[in-house]
Amino acid sequence: MNINFQTVAGKKATEDSMYVGMDAEDRINKNAVKQSSVSAIAVNLDTSLFSNDVYASHARGAEDISEMAKNTDVLTQHNYMALLSNTMSEEDYAKALQDGFDVKNLNSSETVTILDKIKGVLLEAGVSVIGYNDDMSVEKLTKITGSRSLAETIQNEFSQNDIPMTTENVRAAKGAYEEAAQINEPSDGAVKYMVLNNMKPTISNFYLAAHSTNGQNLSGRGFYAQEAGGYYAQKADSINWDSLAPQIDKVLDEAGYDMSDLRIRDDAKWMVEQGIPLTAENLGTLAEIAKVEFPITEQAAVKAAASAILDGKSAVQGNLADSESNIEKAVRIYEDTKNISDDAVKSVVEEEKDLTIKNLVMAGREDAGVNPENPTALLSDSDPKIVAARLQLEEVRLRMSVEANKSLLDRGFEIDTAPMQNLIEELSNILKDIEGAQTGEIIDDITGVKASNPARVYDLTLEKVQIISKGPADISGLMAGRLQTATLSQISDVSASLTRKFKAAGEGYEAMMTAPRADLGDSIKKAFRNVDDILRDFGEEANEENRRAVRILGYNSMEITEENFENVRAWDRKFVATLERLKPGAVLNLIREGNNPLNMTLEQLSDSLDQGMFNGSEDGKRDSDRSREKFSKFICKLEQKKDITKEEKASFIGIYRLFHTLKANDYKAIGSVLKTGKDMTLGNLLTETRSGRTARSGIDYSVSDNFGGVDLKEGNVIKIDEQINSAFRFYRSQADIVYENLEPEKLKAAKPMPNTKLEDFARALENEEIDPELEKAYIKDQVQEIRGIAGSKAAPLAIAEMETLEVEMNFNNLEAMIGIRRDRRNGNLWNRAEELVKRDISKDMETLTEALDGDNYEETYTKSLENISDKLSDVLVDPETEYIDVKAITLMQKQISVMAHTSERGSFEVPVEIDGTKVSMHITLRSDNSRISRMEASIQTTDYGLISANLYREEGGITGMLTTTYAGSPEETEYLESVKTKMCDKLAEKIEDAGVDRNRIAILYNAQAQPTKVGTVNAEAMDGESNLTADTGTLLKMAKAFIEAL
Repeated sequence: MNINFQTVAGKKATEDSMYVGMDAEDRINKNAVKQSSVSAIAVNLDTSLFSNDVYASHARGAEDISEMAKNTDVLTQHNYMALLSNTMSEEDYAKALQDGFDVKNLNSSETVTILDKIKGVLLEAGVSVIGYNDDMSVEKLTKITGSRSLAETIQNEFSQNDIPMTTENVRAAKGAYEEAAQINEPSDGAVKYMVLNNMKPTISNFYLAAHSTNGQNLSGRGFYAQEAGGYYAQKADSINWDSLAPQIDKVLDEAGYDMSDLRIRDDAKWMVEQGIPLTAENLGTLAEIAKVEFPITEQAAVKAAASAILDGKSAVQGNLADSESNIEKAVRIYEDTKNISDDAVKSVVEEEKDLTIKNLVMAGREDAGVNPENPTALLSDSDPKIVAARLQLEEVRLRMSVEANKSLLDRGFEIDTAPMQNLIEELSNILKDIEGAQTGEIIDDITGVKASNPARVYDLTLEKVQIISKGPADISGLMAGRLQTATLSQISDVSASLTRKFKAAGEGYEAMMTAPRADLGDSIKKAFRNVDDILRDFGEEANEENRRAVRILGYNSMEITEENFENVRAWDRKFVATLERLKPGAVLNLIREGNNPLNMTLEQLSDSLDQGMFNGSEDGKRDSDRSREKFSKFICKLEQKKDITKEEKASFIGIYRLFHTLKANDYKAIGSVLKTGKDMTLGNLLTETRSGRTARSGIDYSVSDNFGGVDLKEGNVIKIDEQINSAFRFYRSQADIVYENLEPEKLKAAKPMPNTKLEDFARALENEEIDPELEKAYIKDQVQEIRGIAGSKAAPLAIAEMETLEVEMNFNNLEAMIGIRRDRRNGNLWNRAEELVKRDISKDMETLTEALDGDNYEETYTKSLENISDKLSDVLVDPETEYIDVKAITLMQKQISVMAHTSERGSFEVPVEIDGTKVSMHITLRSDNSRISRMEASIQTTDYGLISANLYREEGGITGMLTTTYAGSPEETEYLESVKTKMCDKLAEKIEDAGVDRNRIAILYNAQAQPTKVGTVNAEAMDGESNLTADTGTLLKMAKAFIEAL
């Protein structure tokens, strides 16, 4: 774009001279102040030129940014919903799954942070996202956009930016282009309007500025500046440019602009003429506006729209001058900051420029030279100013990450131009937010990493897992005698030390978790060519796990005895099974659950991973969301794989249930098979699992001395408990490997039979690959489901209720809350549960209603919900169940989980039968400013609409109202009067000295359905606080009276 600087060129019309400000020299010379705000350098122009203070442009300072940070929850939720419905691609979701993250169960802050990190990693690695938008062809796009050219442009930009090719996103980009196509080159008045209001050159802002000024340039009319909250007008009629030049130069220099750039100098002069405060922020806004070229091209508009969508904004908010998305900026700034040299720091300090990332990067790109007129030139490297600046830069580097940068940019913080100290403070605040969202309280007694920095524990854990995984397999033998007590941190240190020794000697080694190099593999085979003979002597199979155990004994020059073989083999498989499970998502879960992975042994890590997967409650009796989601994925893929027969499907589900039950019951069946001395086959494991003849905890040590799992060579007899320990550890690890690899396509290839040995089954599954097309189809279904629910009309009201009831914002809870609200109309939860559960749950449902007027209802309510959830879980693992509606059961259990939580906030869902169908009555206990507690209950009926009761107790009796959303027809009037009479009778029965008076309970027709109100209270929070405050029991008796009256 070329701004029309008519005044500077001497061509401005006489009537436009009203823009020129008088006393311009005074404006710059007086009160010139060096600011330390986000705007870096500014010159205050609030002098005699202006009629009042509203003419001054106040840039956002540190306090403003801190205030913005207080709105983090609102911004995070906005970004979260935008991510779920618009910007999370199938590639992002696939990468999250691969790293062990369950996007559906992560809270909003965690999801935004982790998905930002994934996008950042893909950007840093230069990974091209292909294959996930193939279903939206150019032909289909052309039908939506009406233009093949536009369709191809959108397809290209979306693909490059990893934006889902959804119909909504495509239409948004099309709409942005159509609006951009209507924008002409802005007038001086429109540009001035945008600068004064600090408006970015977005599609919508250009459109707004053009229509707000209607092309007018006369300054006499003035323009309202929203940012400063005032009206701008000019009064001067002449400017002495020669006297102003030094001050303009100073502003340009201190703001980091090239003073030889004639274009930026013209921008500065134009601003002075227009009476616009000459600050770095305003100058930057004008310079950015000037970058836009008109007419706006198709590619420029779509590129800007794509960037806005990726940032979670409306497409028309795309910046036409800067189409770099916040995630791209975050990566660039992170890389630039890492590469800033010491010379660049010295140059900025010597030239007395503000210490900002922008200035440092620019200094690094320029030839470092010395200005002889600069009094601070030739400072030594040890000068305090240089040292202080370098320390600040290092502090920024320590705190900076791609996700922290992205979070700051989303909040509007200008990282590039912020003073270094402000940036340090903001990064520190962001890190606290990110760490607090990702982790729980932990303390590391070994590494010294404290609970205030749990993100460091997360990073260190992943680092140490990598060290062990890539380190020598020798560690299984070298530390075999210490692995029961050695922590992950200690194992990593030994592995790292061993790796350094091999590298120093120029020797190769067999890695713990990766296949040996081809040349090394040949050497290994040659060195251990007699390994199969050794195994035969032991009576062991010549399989890869056993060969590797013998090799590890050889690497460590250990005597090849039965005891050493069993011990090393067991620990080697424990390493493989545990390290494979320690993905980023699993590490995050461990830390959130209060564990410190760095300070845990392999077996503690394995146990904790199992507890997180299977113990969905404090008593460990219910499966967690992670376990249910894994089974749901298994069933979904099973349904999608078309070449699996009905018999195979039943068999595979049975195998899944076997290993689910095996792990959920602490591997007791393995101990039972070991005790009998039978082979560890799938058939024997199934028999022991079904018979219930399992040990109390893992294995039973009360075995006779005659027990021998293997034929022992003379002189190599080992203690029975040691042998069982090693065998149990080995088979447990094999079971872990099986469970982690339970995929329908792998089971199809492995062809398991009842006589298949556990170790053979584990190896077969481990060696099979996941079907990429099947995985892609599953991911596509999941992402479409997430988008549909997050973008549904029901979502906003569900979110509002979640906020009121303090339910954690994550997708599972959102889906559950939408379901709960839906079931208040049709009762699907209760009816479907009765259909699916073979064990009778009618008693539990009746208790939810009947116990309302009993003691400790909150506890009874929660317990009954738990019973229903447990019986639904039984359906999933019941071998007699042929058809499994996993999706329905999983959703019901999510709803029950949310319902149990909201009961703590005085909100209950109670099944009530109306016209032969169960629906949910929503009961809410709340208090208002009058300190009077109320009971509000509502239920949907077919004949009388939504009927509600709002009752409270005050001095003199019970007061309230019955309402219906229907009009007051004679039939409805008769029915509600009947309900009112019965309810009053029931209230008198249930509540002593209630003082029930029918005249104090009104009936209202044509009532509007009200959203869930704020002020819901904990069931016992209000007890005893006031004589006017009804206790929880009384309020619940009111609800019971209402139900019985219906």
